[in-house]
Amino acid sequence: MKNALLSLLFSFCCLQLFADGQTTLPNLKFGKPTMEELTMTTYAPDSNATAVILCKLTDVSYEWGIESFKLVYKHKVKIKVLKPEGTSYANVTIPYYELQNNSMKESIIGLEANAYNLENGKMVRTKMKKDVVFKERVNANQMQLKFSIPQVKAGTLIEYEYRLDSDFFFTIESWKAQSDIPTLYTEYDVTIPEYFKFNTEMRGTERLEPKNEPVPLSLFIGGQLLQCSGAHLNFQGNQLSALKDDSHVWCLDDYCTQVNLELLGIDFPGALYKTFTQSWEQIDESLLKDTDFGSRLKMSNPLKEEMATLHLEQMKGADEKISAIYTLLKNKVRWNEKYSLYGKAPKQILKEGTGSNADINFIFISMLKDAGIPAYPAVMSRRSMGIIPYSHPSIQKLNTFVVAIAQTDTTLVYLDGSVKNGYINVLPPVLMTDRARVIIPDNQSQWVDLTAIGNNLLRSVVRADISQEGAITGMRETIYAGQYASLLRDKFRTAKDSADFVREFASKENIQVKNLRMEGRELFSPQIHEFVGFEKQSTVNDPFIYINPLVFLHVSESPFKQSERKLPVEFPYAEQLALTVNLTIPEGYVIDEKPENLQIQTSDQKIFCRYTITQQGNQIILRYLFRLQKLLFLHTDYPELQHFWELMAKKNNEMLVLKKL
Repeated sequence: MKNALLSLLFSFCCLQLFADGQTTLPNLKFGKPTMEELTMTTYAPDSNATAVILCKLTDVSYEWGIESFKLVYKHKVKIKVLKPEGTSYANVTIPYYELQNNSMKESIIGLEANAYNLENGKMVRTKMKKDVVFKERVNANQMQLKFSIPQVKAGTLIEYEYRLDSDFFFTIESWKAQSDIPTLYTEYDVTIPEYFKFNTEMRGTERLEPKNEPVPLSLFIGGQLLQCSGAHLNFQGNQLSALKDDSHVWCLDDYCTQVNLELLGIDFPGALYKTFTQSWEQIDESLLKDTDFGSRLKMSNPLKEEMATLHLEQMKGADEKISAIYTLLKNKVRWNEKYSLYGKAPKQILKEGTGSNADINFIFISMLKDAGIPAYPAVMSRRSMGIIPYSHPSIQKLNTFVVAIAQTDTTLVYLDGSVKNGYINVLPPVLMTDRARVIIPDNQSQWVDLTAIGNNLLRSVVRADISQEGAITGMRETIYAGQYASLLRDKFRTAKDSADFVREFASKENIQVKNLRMEGRELFSPQIHEFVGFEKQSTVNDPFIYINPLVFLHVSESPFKQSERKLPVEFPYAEQLALTVNLTIPEGYVIDEKPENLQIQTSDQKIFCRYTITQQGNQIILRYLFRLQKLLFLHTDYPELQHFWELMAKKNNEMLVLKKL
């Protein structure tokens, strides 16, 4: 009855929406595809979709197991394949938990999957056989079940359903309403006995219709029928857009439409209330007591003898001492490209000569403390792994840490073992989160914002002559600081050799490199000083010479090409770029046209650009300044952001026209 009513309701709601394009209406029945589903070739709201989830139903309830409660998840999924690329959705992976050396586990039962095709006007069903289903272990705690539904091609309708029983009754998995393909209809139905107290969080960019109502429940516990009350939660989503990878979003999961249920406590009759909530102070304490975290913070310096050779007592400032200690450490241990929250034994790390950022950071902290410099772990969730919720403390949300160093009594600076090409306060952007927690004993821990640390600056001066043949010949002198210096070091490090680096640079800037010299590239230092002798050919159409006066462009085109956007825009770091170009006009030529000056900024004044061009005798002087001071812009800011970048890119591409007298 419930499914019939829902089908009728959504058919009515969607009739008008789909009047202008071919699609289908929600059909909540499984095993009986409609002709409309079988003949569907496009999805009107997203004509580029390779496939569409027609229906995804998730039901969660509590049952009594052998000795305790268990969670029962019932999943039903129906997908229409629209294009050949969409056949990949016939390959399904279901993760689940099965802990080694522990009786607690999850199990998948009742798996059924079918493919439906229309052949000669008749429906043909292909049932998946059990021999294409297999399990594999991912790690000590996690398994996954894999299967491939046969006979799937463009036009195929896929259906599969299964039940997952979980002993982990205290944790209800987050429910994601969105996928990387659009969803026509989805429903999440949860029934919770009164003994379990949950906090409900609903977030994301798409709208869900929630319901919460009390219901009577009957539970069989130890052969006895128990009557109790409960909460029935229901969430429905209709026409949800696809959530696709985006170069301007760190973690899609932060913006995925979803429902999270957090267990607050358990209140069984005749027993004391057991809370499952934690404070961040309790998490601090838990980490400090952990063998692989807190104990690592107390360890003695394993490089004490080597550090004695640095003669730190002869160094004046804290920065010099920190740099010397860090340089010594990096010569002993190489980062293995892995991030971690917990560390291994330092003897093992030093013997292998490689370790995670946590392994390196624990040794670094011990070295700093040995030198009399206070240092603490700043725990976090990497930007690519999602935002830490202040309001819902969870140690599971933490996945790494950087080192917070007391440069003075009131100032903290930051470094990390993963830094290859940086300096103090120059972290990899993935670690520049706005929510890091510096764990300091005696309840002195504090939240810090790492998005604004450091000074990311590029300052460049170009002096060049323009020949009558349109050749621009001169020198560019550039100072790279912060992230700019780190990126330059990384480009040089990843190039095959110096010649390859020069070739790539010349190709990108469309110049001929006459000579190139860098100062500070190989040092652990805040900046690099670069000198480039170059020649660049402009366009000549007698009697005119067409020149881009910027010579080295900041923005050639806008990256914001979407007409509209539902996701925010996230930038990696704050930055400032300042360019000065001094061009000498060839004898016998005058300026026929020159770009107009421009000064623009966003309404909140967080992004600024100024382009000023003047003439002094036979000199053309261009001054260009760009500042970005905010990293997160909401989707409502997108039109302004798009317009700003379009204006900036247009100005970057404008020409100076010289005319022969």
